[in-house]
Amino acid sequence: MAFVKVCSVGDVGPRGMNSFYIMAEEVEVLIVRDSEGTLRAFDGVCPHEDYPLVEGRFDGTTITCAAHGWIINATTGQGVNPATCKISAFPLQVEGDDVLVDFDVTLN
Repeated sequence: MAFVKVCSVGDVGPRGMNSFYIMAEEVEVLIVRDSEGTLRAFDGVCPHEDYPLVEGRFDGTTITCAAHGWIINATTGQGVNPATCKISAFPLQVEGDDVLVDFDVTLN
């Protein structure tokens, strides 16, 4: 497992989500702070036409894509509507103020 620094805790922002492009991994990662305050890391693009999920709405439990309204569970990355979609979830750990993500492993 190789954890990579993605951002600082404060970079997640007041909306409870933010995305970051990690050039070394060639991945857009979405960091969310769920309704219980837990930080989670997901693939940052919607599986339907690769639209950036950070442009959508986050209510603390679900992420809604702004392009077509697909809804994704912000705990698991599993689709709510449609249920057949999903985004990859990655292991995340916080060290001090640093948010680290392991892109070598997916949790779902």
